Amino acid sequence: MDYLDEKSMDINYASTYGDTYKLMKQAGKSISDFVEHTIPPGKSIAIICGTGNNAGDGICSGEYLLKKYNVSVLLIKDVKGLKTQETRRAINDYNGAYYPLSSLDELISRSDIIIDAIFGVGINGDPRKPYIEIIEKINNSGKTIISVDVPSGFQTNIQVKPDYTVTFTDIKTGMNRENSGKITVSDIGIPEQIKSAVGPGDMVYMPISAPESHKGMNGTVGILAGWEFPGAAVMSSLSAYNVGPDLVKVFTNEVNRSIIMPYNPGLMFYPVNGKNFPALSGLNSMLIGPGMGKSKEAEDLIKYAVKNYNGQLILDADAFKLITPSEVKDRNAIITPHSMEFTAFTGLEPTEENAVETAKKYGLIILLKGSKDIITDGVNIRYSYGGNSRMTMGGTGDVLAGIVAGIASRKVSPLRSASLGSFINKKCGDIAFEKFGSYYGIMDMIDNIKIIMHNKF
Repeated sequence: MDYLDEKSMDINYASTYGDTYKLMKQAGKSISDFVEHTIPPGKSIAIICGTGNNAGDGICSGEYLLKKYNVSVLLIKDVKGLKTQETRRAINDYNGAYYPLSSLDELISRSDIIIDAIFGVGINGDPRKPYIEIIEKINNSGKTIISVDVPSGFQTNIQVKPDYTVTFTDIKTGMNRENSGKITVSDIGIPEQIKSAVGPGDMVYMPISAPESHKGMNGTVGILAGWEFPGAAVMSSLSAYNVGPDLVKVFTNEVNRSIIMPYNPGLMFYPVNGKNFPALSGLNSMLIGPGMGKSKEAEDLIKYAVKNYNGQLILDADAFKLITPSEVKDRNAIITPHSMEFTAFTGLEPTEENAVETAKKYGLIILLKGSKDIITDGVNIRYSYGGNSRMTMGGTGDVLAGIVAGIASRKVSPLRSASLGSFINKKCGDIAFEKFGSYYGIMDMIDNIKIIMHNKF
């Protein structure tokens, strides 16, 4: 589990249950339980707290530890400096004494145990003053050090060097005995449905374009679509474009130029035929299939693109009728079939078990569309809820495939791209349904992509 996984899970939990204070209390209880099993009662404990949720976890542990230990909570910033509502609530509920940063040396000196609750996994870059000095004093104290979730400054050049780390839900990427001491993993009560469900927290996986970046650095999408049904090329390319890549290149029949380009002159149009197919280098992702039809020329184009493109493939619609799983084996391709397309592609019933086994066998990421989307790489399984009855209209699959291609072009992992794409697609339909009921159209969904990307929900 990495930082984004943990942040995503917290956001998804809060979107369901209102906030994460219950998790914070349970994290505090987990730390307290560990201390009680490790440290004799009556010892003095200093809990050194930063300003975020890691501090809140530490403060909550202090409330439990007051019963058996001499506890002192130190706030590096004052109460007004606490950044989250959960951490402010924790200090309001805490019944012990807390101290300012000026008391650091005294608290360290008189304590037997130091609980490090300064930074969690979300720190960006090396700690700065005054945190550098605080971490150095903790490390040089000679006291038993217990870190909360991860050692403060984890994976930077300046970090706490604990004897123990109590981490939550799962071990964090990069943790080992050398940098984290003896590691205990604690279940803080996140429901399995939250762990597996796609939600607004998955938006954290979408990178933010750097101010100094230039054209092409933030994703280039290729879309081979619309040979027979040009509307599919319109819907998929506009959807990919609205996710925010720098460039969207549409590969299709020349006769479709006058149909597609008026929708968005920012698209790049590349006519293709059996004798002319532009170079596919430079694409970060390529969507193949929507609206291609089943003609011999469409089949040749699809097979050519699948064979000659070496980046992140996304397959949809007519691609499932014209190629086989073996042709994309072990390429981490993302496929987005509905139930009948899954059967056409695999010869199997469209069940969760078959999706998992097919993904594992062929090295695919499968997004099996339905009232509940199933997303799997053969090991992990995610579920995407939401959507409404109007999403049975034509084009919603083209929108989804375009969204996934746009996300994947930003170098988001295939499983995360498919999961986030499913969430955004269903959310687009739900927002449109709230406004228009069952009378919204496909362009309403496409317009909503920008709203979701901007608001991050």
